[in-house]
Amino acid sequence: MGCLVKNYKQQQMKKLFPVLFAATVLVVFSCNKEYSLENTGNGNNNQIVGVDCRISKIAYIDTGATAIGIGSISADINSVDNATNIMLFDSLSATIAYVSTPVYSNDTIFINGNEYFVVDLVTNRVKKLHALVDPTDPSSVQYEVDYFYNASGYLTSKFHTYTSTPGSPFRLVTYTYSGANITHMSSTDLLSGDLETDADINYYTNILPNRYIYVFPDEENYSFFSQFYNFGQKPSNAVKDMKVRYYDPGNIARDSAVSTFTNYMLSRDNYVLSVLMKGDDQLSIPAASGILNFSYKCK
Repeated sequence: MGCLVKNYKQQQMKKLFPVLFAATVLVVFSCNKEYSLENTGNGNNNQIVGVDCRISKIAYIDTGATAIGIGSISADINSVDNATNIMLFDSLSATIAYVSTPVYSNDTIFINGNEYFVVDLVTNRVKKLHALVDPTDPSSVQYEVDYFYNASGYLTSKFHTYTSTPGSPFRLVTYTYSGANITHMSSTDLLSGDLETDADINYYTNILPNRYIYVFPDEENYSFFSQFYNFGQKPSNAVKDMKVRYYDPGNIARDSAVSTFTNYMLSRDNYVLSVLMKGDDQLSIPAASGILNFSYKCK
């Protein structure tokens, strides 16, 4: 299953290409944190994003001299804070590479005709995902993901279970925290006991952004939705680097993806406006390596 999901995401990411956006490209400096005069959020003060804002778009551009756009993932967020349209844009071919128009019904968010999230109506956190092993094939094997949070509202584990065998999970994902930050992830095949993937994440101690990205290194196919739905409390610090390792049966290391995050630029009210992501692309972050620019929707 992991290979199918990974291949699908890789196919999607390979389709990404330049995207044109109106905002001026932010200049990247050599230090870890800078305040920018550019504003990607709402309001009249170009140094302030706003009050109670969340990410609505991640646009990513090449770091070369031409600063060519690579692509973007964005969501339309309505007045009741629901993402009504989620789109991956491929500007190489000037086409939409992926789009979902979620439909909301009580506690269920249908992301298409076959897959959906279920949320807790009290906390608004996602508690379940009904998914397909191959999202491009409606007849493929169905499975469920159950999300578990601790008393402080942080996502601590996920159980994957085939729909046809309820009560018998086949995969367990666990997250280890240091304070409010995920520092380690492990994904285990419960049928064999083998490790499928694990990851280590480090953070900057001096950069504490408002409502920055979720970091779930195991997330592969559904990362398009990760930043636009509620998966509990977000990290308190900005990500510094991430290493994800992939294993063959028998816990034999097969491959790894290593990325670093530098040159953070923040608004005056501590929202991340841009960051330089270098190294490998991460399946869990719906962006290619390069300069990531963030836009926000404020209440």
